[in-house]
Amino acid sequence: MRRDVYSIRTMIFAVLAIFACTHAAMGGPSAQDLLRGRMNTPMLKLEGDITGEGVCWHAAYDMSRFMDEYQKTKDPAFLDAAVTYYEALIGKLHVSPDGYKGWVGPFIYDENYICDVHIGDAILINPMLEFSEIVLRQSPDEIRERYEKQAKQYIELASHDLIEKWDKRGTWHEDGPYGAYVSWDHYLTEDNLAEWRILPVDKSNLSLPFNKQNAMALACLRLYRIGGDEAYRDKALKIFNFMKSRMTHFRDHMVWNYWEPFGPWDVDPGKPNTLRHWVNVHPYRDYQAVEVEQISEAYQSGLTFSKDDLQRIINTNLKVMWNGDRENPQWHNSNFAVETEALGGPSITEAPGGEFPRLAGTLWRGLIDFDETLRELAKAQPALPATFDRKYSDLPVTVFEFPYHDDSHFIMAASLPAAPREDEAVKLVCSTRTPGGVTITLRSSDGDREIQTIRAAKENEPARVLVVDWDHDGVAPGAYRIRWSQGEAYRDFPIEVK
Repeated sequence: MRRDVYSIRTMIFAVLAIFACTHAAMGGPSAQDLLRGRMNTPMLKLEGDITGEGVCWHAAYDMSRFMDEYQKTKDPAFLDAAVTYYEALIGKLHVSPDGYKGWVGPFIYDENYICDVHIGDAILINPMLEFSEIVLRQSPDEIRERYEKQAKQYIELASHDLIEKWDKRGTWHEDGPYGAYVSWDHYLTEDNLAEWRILPVDKSNLSLPFNKQNAMALACLRLYRIGGDEAYRDKALKIFNFMKSRMTHFRDHMVWNYWEPFGPWDVDPGKPNTLRHWVNVHPYRDYQAVEVEQISEAYQSGLTFSKDDLQRIINTNLKVMWNGDRENPQWHNSNFAVETEALGGPSITEAPGGEFPRLAGTLWRGLIDFDETLRELAKAQPALPATFDRKYSDLPVTVFEFPYHDDSHFIMAASLPAAPREDEAVKLVCSTRTPGGVTITLRSSDGDREIQTIRAAKENEPARVLVVDWDHDGVAPGAYRIRWSQGEAYRDFPIEVK
């Protein structure tokens, strides 16, 4: 089994360290040089078709480089190299007992169990969809005809063995304007690869973090751009709406957490005021840098985010994170301002575990299309003028509006679910950055009028996660807001009682 060859966690940390490097530092390889480097990925050195998430991360590294170089050079040798690499990865797909294919291997959180996971599939299939979109939608006839068969193969893989598979397995959930994926609870074992079994494995049925949600959203978004199926667009829209609804607005910039609960299943049933996962900005710079690229693609495609949203995220990178020095740029993490306001300084000053010194923030390259200063800092070539014009200007635009209010006290606050049915219990969850009593009220849809006190503040409350059950008896169907207040600070979250 692969876990005897190397540690999955060691591989993940190594790959994340590689991701911290920039493409600009690598120069321009030939198609064969790029292919040789990728064919050395550990996944392709394993015997058989048991692989898994750990080697998917390594295999995904630099996959988009094939298309980047093709776009620069228009040399079809990069398309040929891409097809060779993609076909090698496809050759490692395992057919699971339910008939769907995936990169199946030891579960990264417990290597005694075997499964495929959303992110392992998505990070390998998304570059293939990029190939398909470029070949079918952006290339001359001779290129389209030459590579059409492969492009359609990758579309079928994405639609059947990524989106359909995880939908059929019951991992997709919708809640009003939001949608999210949760991890599956079925596993194989080394002595039985022929039967899915529900096993008591930690992290089962847990909402995925935003980088993984968004990877699934991008697959849907690319399928929509290629084929026009509105169902894919709707799924991507709901995922990015979920992300935007959990962002913190503070002094004209935005901060967001690595993970947030989406449903009641994310609350620990055995412990009071406890979620099944930590909630905060990720201390490693790599995660938000990738999420910004995902947000950028959503904006370019007309989903969820407005020009003002993008400008606030730019403000985070330039006004909060950057030291202002063009010659020797240094970077804070994105929550530097909110934590300085609330706590007097950052809560984490060293990388947890010390595996890699990646604690500080970084330049968010996903924003360089929109800002001249970021383009200069990134030494972007060619030096095109920055613009907020959307790349896919022919697509419809759907901006999701959310009632932000300046706040540094609350790490998060949300209603689970956001659109409860008449007989559906609700968990009102928040996490506070500072000690102090928390009051929870039901308010009118515009937030101006208090309707009901759900929880009164208590004295000497510590900074913590707070989970409050609310049955909403007697509340008429309609739109409202839940407000969490701590002194003068507050956070609102819209709900709709069905």
